[in-house]
Amino acid sequence: MYAALRSEKTKFFSFNWCIIGVLGAIIVPLLFLLTSDTPKIGRESEILSFSLQALYLGQLGIIVASAGYFGQEYSHSALRTTLLTQPSRLKLLFAKFVNITLIAVCTGIVSSVLGLTVLFFQQDMEWTSSLMVQFFGSISLGLLSWIQLGLVTSALSIMTKSLIAPIAIMFPLILGLSQMLFSISQLAKFLPTLATMNLFSIPAVTSFLDKWSGLAVQFFWVVLLLIISAWLFAHRNVR
Repeated sequence: MYAALRSEKTKFFSFNWCIIGVLGAIIVPLLFLLTSDTPKIGRESEILSFSLQALYLGQLGIIVASAGYFGQEYSHSALRTTLLTQPSRLKLLFAKFVNITLIAVCTGIVSSVLGLTVLFFQQDMEWTSSLMVQFFGSISLGLLSWIQLGLVTSALSIMTKSLIAPIAIMFPLILGLSQMLFSISQLAKFLPTLATMNLFSIPAVTSFLDKWSGLAVQFFWVVLLLIISAWLFAHRNVR
């Protein structure tokens, strides 16, 4: 399994779309914090709100990285060669899911630390231990959403056998389509992109699901799509 993970890590970082996604997940939140009109002396809630909004935008990078990582197997017709080196499809799939999870966690930590550094220099206030605990607690839940959205995107890539289709589905939902659908139907709050909106909102928006319910709904999407994609991956013929 270690050899499979190392091989998948090499494959990930040898594909441009994956690298662009990781860099985007780090740079986009930084650009948001650097260009936003944040007050020089802000309250703790305002600072935390800006950092969570930045983290929300970082999900776009994880979507690109996840779609690129799984989609390259189909866009470059590399899956047959991959299966020659690792005949067990389920073992290969497990290694891929573990790898994208680890990459999402590491990328999120780097993005969060850099964002905190920017806020530290921007804000003229005392960084108390209670603020840091609140900051890292909220960021941890946000990173959990990163992981789950990465897995949702990965599953969609397998189901559609495409690199572009998952991005075409997830990008509009992140950038406002899910809110537009919510204005039409309340059921839209159960979409995987909208379910966890309160993880990135301070104060919480009562019309959306609360943090833990949102994470549970998003986890349901992850489990459902992973089961479907795993079954398809295990039984579908490879061209």
